[in-house]
Amino acid sequence: MAAVAAELGDHLDQAREAINDRMRAELPELDEAPVELHDGLDRSTAAHMALLRGMLGAWTEPTVASAPREAVDWAVDLARHGFAIETLLRAYRIGHGEFWQFWLKLLSDRVDDPILLAETSAATSDYTFRYVDAALVPIIDEYLRERERLARRAQSLGEAEIRRVLRGDAVDVRLASERIRYRLDGWHAGFIVWSDAGDDSDVTHQLDRAGARIVEMLRGTESLTMPAGRSVLYGWVGSPRRRAEVGRHIEIDGMHVCVGSPGKGVDGFRRSHVQAGLARRVARLATPIPAFLAYRDCAVAALLCADVEGAREFASEVLGEILERADADRLLETVSVYHREGLSLNRAAERLHVHRNTVAYRVRRVVDASTEDDGGSLRLRAAVEVARLIRPGAGSTQ
Repeated sequence: MAAVAAELGDHLDQAREAINDRMRAELPELDEAPVELHDGLDRSTAAHMALLRGMLGAWTEPTVASAPREAVDWAVDLARHGFAIETLLRAYRIGHGEFWQFWLKLLSDRVDDPILLAETSAATSDYTFRYVDAALVPIIDEYLRERERLARRAQSLGEAEIRRVLRGDAVDVRLASERIRYRLDGWHAGFIVWSDAGDDSDVTHQLDRAGARIVEMLRGTESLTMPAGRSVLYGWVGSPRRRAEVGRHIEIDGMHVCVGSPGKGVDGFRRSHVQAGLARRVARLATPIPAFLAYRDCAVAALLCADVEGAREFASEVLGEILERADADRLLETVSVYHREGLSLNRAAERLHVHRNTVAYRVRRVVDASTEDDGGSLRLRAAVEVARLIRPGAGSTQ
């Protein structure tokens, strides 16, 4: 072993070139890599060869091998250039195999006794496997640490860019899209998902799953999410063309969802998010908090609720004693549907699955108790929408 290791010293450059040529031949991604990665590979292989030659010559315990600094640096460079860990591991398997062939040739040229050749071959095979296993541990650890650091940096840059957009700062659309890995020049529907669990509850995974479910249901071509606290997740679903607004409820156990209306470009990205936030504000004022609320269904209430107490006072003033009745919810829902159906008693009755006269009776009860004479007046419409969501005297301002 010592004699072959000594002879290897005269062939280190030849062995290094053979190993690296084989790697580049079997790993096209390495062959096409930047020149600095090629240089790093040369340094890494040379360092391994020198270390392994010395350890084999002295027959040092292979499991105590410490990875050469050059090898760790090359692994870190692979991570920085975006190469998958599979490339790193395959490079070591290929390199190990090529080294073994080179070593075996030197050994075969020196040893004539077939029994001795078999014994030394088996011993060095086991030795080199244990060396590679030991050396790879710190190399992989450093690679993974660098990937994690880069991922955190990319996430930090992306989140900083998102916040710039949401603040209304001037941004380069192309550069901002690259940083957040989401196209800002298309159509966007912003959403907010949150949990009202206690502060001590960790709902990170539930939020991620809920966000993925919402993205699936909104059916865009791309998506973007960003944590906004322990129990809140911001998100956007993008598409090249305008899509219809959400027409169905999105219900996810234990979560609340609010969705803004579709908007185009950077302004639409920001506006849809703001609308989702306004819908969330209205939802949190309601008792109980709804599982789903789209901005289009609460836009009036959202605008009026800029002054919550003022909005409640307005609804109380317009609707009067109706709000004290046990059947207030049913009456308000009927009038709201009547308004949405263009003041058509027939269409409202169909939507509510009741008789036309029932709708007319309920609408009349509300109008008679209110300060309005017209069942379709703007004041009555606004008061009904506010009262349906934030009943005066019910719930708390959050």
